[in-house]
Amino acid sequence: MIKFLKKYEFWVLIILAIAMYLSESLFGINGLHDVATVFFLIAIISLSMKKFMNKNS
Repeated sequence: MIKFLKKYEFWVLIILAIAMYLSESLFGINGLHDVATVFFLIAIISLSMKKFMNKNS
């Protein structure tokens, strides 16, 4: 499970963000869009850092 999360970290975070946006609109839970935005930003930063850290310069 840990290997899966490390390998697909970007997609897991994006799916969590989308689920939070949808659950806020479907169930009316206030404030989830703020948390979803944070998850979205973390996903983008982790993806860019992964590419940056794997460079062989």
